[in-house]
Amino acid sequence: MSTVSVKDTNPIVEDEPKVEKLTGCQAVLNGIWPVRYRKRATAGSGELYIKTTIRNLLLYIIFLVILCIIVYGMVGLINFHFSNGMLSLFVDQELENGKTFRNGFVTYDDVWNYMTGPLLDGLHFETWYDLSNTTEENIGFIYYQNKILGRPRLLQIRVKDNSCPLSNRVKQMVESCVGEFSGKTESKKPFGKALQNINQNDSTYNAWIYSKDPQGSGGYSGLTSSYPPDGFMINLGLYKSESLAILEDLKKNEWLDKFTRAIIIDFTVYNGNVNLFNQLRLVIEFPPTGGMFNSWTVRTSKLLRYVSTFDYVVAACECLFVLFIIYYTIEEMLDLRINKLKYFKDVYNVMDLFILGLSYTTIGFSIYRTIQVNNLLDQLLTNSAEFQNFDTLTFCQELFNQASAVVIFFAWIKIFKYISLNKTLDQLNSTLRKSAKDIMYFLIIFFIIFFAYAALGYMLFSEFLSDYQNFFKTLFTLFRIILGDFDFKTLRANSPILGPIYFISFVFLGFFILLNMFMAIINQSYTEVKEEMAEQQPEFMLSDYLKLNYSRVVEKLNLRRDRILDIQEVLKSEEVCSKDELDFNLWRKELKKKGYADMEIESLFSRYDKDSDKKLNEIEKIKLVKDIAKARNNIRDEYQNFKQNRDSKTKKDAFEVGDDCVEEDDESEPRLMTRDDFDYVVGRIDRMELSVASIISKIDRLFQHLENMEIEKMRKRQEIARMLKEQTNSPDMDQNINQMISN
Repeated sequence: MSTVSVKDTNPIVEDEPKVEKLTGCQAVLNGIWPVRYRKRATAGSGELYIKTTIRNLLLYIIFLVILCIIVYGMVGLINFHFSNGMLSLFVDQELENGKTFRNGFVTYDDVWNYMTGPLLDGLHFETWYDLSNTTEENIGFIYYQNKILGRPRLLQIRVKDNSCPLSNRVKQMVESCVGEFSGKTESKKPFGKALQNINQNDSTYNAWIYSKDPQGSGGYSGLTSSYPPDGFMINLGLYKSESLAILEDLKKNEWLDKFTRAIIIDFTVYNGNVNLFNQLRLVIEFPPTGGMFNSWTVRTSKLLRYVSTFDYVVAACECLFVLFIIYYTIEEMLDLRINKLKYFKDVYNVMDLFILGLSYTTIGFSIYRTIQVNNLLDQLLTNSAEFQNFDTLTFCQELFNQASAVVIFFAWIKIFKYISLNKTLDQLNSTLRKSAKDIMYFLIIFFIIFFAYAALGYMLFSEFLSDYQNFFKTLFTLFRIILGDFDFKTLRANSPILGPIYFISFVFLGFFILLNMFMAIINQSYTEVKEEMAEQQPEFMLSDYLKLNYSRVVEKLNLRRDRILDIQEVLKSEEVCSKDELDFNLWRKELKKKGYADMEIESLFSRYDKDSDKKLNEIEKIKLVKDIAKARNNIRDEYQNFKQNRDSKTKKDAFEVGDDCVEEDDESEPRLMTRDDFDYVVGRIDRMELSVASIISKIDRLFQHLENMEIEKMRKRQEIARMLKEQTNSPDMDQNINQMISN
């Protein structure tokens, strides 16, 4: 972690890292994908990390804006109005007895009354307005604006007789058994009028014959089962009278019976005003338990993508989105190459991979959808005499929308990756990381109790309460209870004893104990994080980076102003004012006293020395004075604009340009120090203090090193003394000495 010192408005970074100098392709790659600075190294530069992170954040915001344009450009309020209008016409219209498709039907008569009533009235909408004006041109429009593509279709799914096992004890009471729908029990045999000796050219003959779906859709899903796209199907007529005759014939010959398991009504409309396709599917199911279940599916899709000007803007954004995905893919590959397995320890890296995977999925869906639309749409639109199945196209669009929704969700969540730039916002990340282990153990306990209550509720109340009719619905019911959404009266009415016991015990454990334990874990972790951050040495955050750049700009402005003041002092000096011409040697001599380099002195002088005679005549000298005064005014204005929140009271130096020299208005008035001058001096003092502190720190390390060397020398002396003492006390010492003398 980088260490910094923050003082007032002048945070200065210590220990600037030594970054290896890259050349060639490495420099280009590092300039475009600066992955090596994405995380703070142990001895890294906080300023460099902040700068690179801000760059990545701004680039990511552009990517997020492009993604929002793409995703939100496919949906809108008009999609809701289109879908809601179709549902209100075909789902919420009442029969004579007050029933609606949404509320469900009870008898076969309700089904036939719906199909000959609200269904036909909605499909043949033109007859509601002016029956005498029904022509070939205005038929097939719903709400006068939505054109039906092809013809609506009825599809019946049937099962076989004796399709379930029947006990021998009840065979005398029940002659046959008709079970649930499945692939094994599905009936494909002709029935009704198809078994009679009638003309096959009859308008309803196909309704009694099992047929394959020529367009091969993916099938249908209902509340009780899933159904294939094949079955006993028939298309309704082009006119209302023709459709009504078909339905009355089917009713008369009992097209619906006890072997019927589902009726599926399917059609697609197109609104050219908003360039939207709407596929509506109505499903009426007949379970083996009796009764009926109604469900519906509505899909509003924009299959013709590029029509309006905004559509082409979205297309351009899609191209930029692909480029961004390629850019981020290369970035993650480089990051993975640098960090290897450590790359997967960061949750945000895993999220990046997940977003990239979903993005490539959406790109694949988009390409597949475009190909399917180009291949099938012309074929579907040209044949108006048959049913046009848009199920494949709308399903692809729905999958694309769902994948895009997940992508944009995680894309927004990824912004948490950059909130560590701010210390206050970083507390959230730190709190979640610190409490992750405790939350994991808490969730284990919570779900054990949760699943236990779900199993108990399912077994106790599934027979008479719809909220507990299956295990997964029971889970959602318990979640609703925790959130305060429950129906206690119904529970108590159906189970006066077990219901209240079940409810009160779950609320006590789930809400008063477990939920408060969870809040306690978060609260404790948040408190610990705040204490740790208060004790830690300040890190280089975004606010420090902004202050640092602010002080740098102020310093540059002050330096430029000081230069102008120095030049003005030279021009106001007696030696310069006493002469009509300004000699270069005199100019150089005076500026040398101010500490300026020869190159800078010569550059400024030559700018006004037009004749290159090393002298400034009166005109050239006056021009120099005016330019210097103008430059100072510009610096003052720039400085005031930069520091809008401060009152800059810079004293204006008044001077006049005479024939021979520049004179001050009042030489006796002292020059006051402004707030800007004070800030500049304080900044320089801070930097001097920091430099002195760095030098003192190095001297301390040197003294410590010398002290360690002295200790090591003392240790070696003691070791030598010990060895000599051992040799002196040895019994063979005299013999060794005599032997050495004799030798």
